Amino acid sequence: MNLTRLIYYSQRNPSMSLNLGELLEVCKRNNAAMNVTGMLHFNGNYFLQVLEGGRAEVSSIYHRISADPRHLNIILISCQDVRERIFPTWSMGHHEGMEGETRSIFLRYFPSNSVNPEAVSPDSLLDFLQDVSTELV
Repeated sequence: MNLTRLIYYSQRNPSMSLNLGELLEVCKRNNAAMNVTGMLHFNGNYFLQVLEGGRAEVSSIYHRISADPRHLNIILISCQDVRERIFPTWSMGHHEGMEGETRSIFLRYFPSNSVNPEAVSPDSLLDFLQDVSTELV
């Protein structure tokens, strides 16, 4: 089985209701059953997510997300085979917000307060997510 890492960006659909706590519980349960790990950052307006696991499982989850009406303008940033997981202990790590220390971390990797998903480096996104994930331990 190939280990695959997928990174995507999407905007929250403001016309759809979103119960983030409920969504995260379903994701954690489904990901754990499929041996998929990852990290989600949500700032209230956009989602930035990394999924790691078997190629078929990660692909299945991504296709489900891309069909979910709570997401708009989904952009696949990267999908590649990798040697090891970056987020091996979380079926779905979650970080929310963009205040204080998070903003400082963000500006270390990006030139402004917003992400241009078409111009950003996948490595910078992964570094940002790894740094904010330390707040979750």
